Amino acid sequence: MSWISLFALLILYPLMSSIQPSDQSALDLLKDDFVWMIGMITTIIFQWILFLMVFGTTHLEKTGLAGIGFQPFIERDISRGGKALLYVGYALTFLLVANLLLAGLSYLLAQVGLPMDGDLKFVLPRNLEQAIIWVPLSFTAGFCEEVMFRGYLMTRLRLLFKTKSWIPSILISSMAFGLCHTYQGLSGFIVITVYGAMFALLYIRTGSIWPGIIAHALQDVSAPFFPQ
Repeated sequence: MSWISLFALLILYPLMSSIQPSDQSALDLLKDDFVWMIGMITTIIFQWILFLMVFGTTHLEKTGLAGIGFQPFIERDISRGGKALLYVGYALTFLLVANLLLAGLSYLLAQVGLPMDGDLKFVLPRNLEQAIIWVPLSFTAGFCEEVMFRGYLMTRLRLLFKTKSWIPSILISSMAFGLCHTYQGLSGFIVITVYGAMFALLYIRTGSIWPGIIAHALQDVSAPFFPQ
């Protein structure tokens, strides 16, 4: 089961994303509200299926989700302090710093002829009904992708390579994460890959999956208000 999960996250998921049509006529289909909603709902279902696969795999491996960074979000013993606020603080600080760095990277890419192609605008919600779908989609992406690419993939690659170094895990998981966003073009792939590496560093620094989940979900849910 572990090999199946690794195959799904490293090969299957990125491959399915990379073979999606990216020409203008195909992207124009997303202008249709019905097509947009079907696409987003399908994405939500698919990501939760992958999460359930990872969830089942961790239990078969006898580590459970605790083995990939799921500490209690709220401490039962109040005297030990509230980790929830700490996680939110990490997430907000990360978003501020990461977005500033990514803005600089996007600018540099534009200077060498690789501007962000703007395809993301076809994905963003355009009305209230789509906004209602966008909220659970953002939570799904934040939760499931962090569990898959940071929590599970990074820890298992580290075990696979039998090394104490996180570097191979960071590089491979971030590349896989970037490949799952190739609909944003080459520049988008580069930016998202770097963003994935930043999330990986956040995961290593905090030792918890929660700051990444919070930051990722907030990033996605706020995307309509900060279009590229």
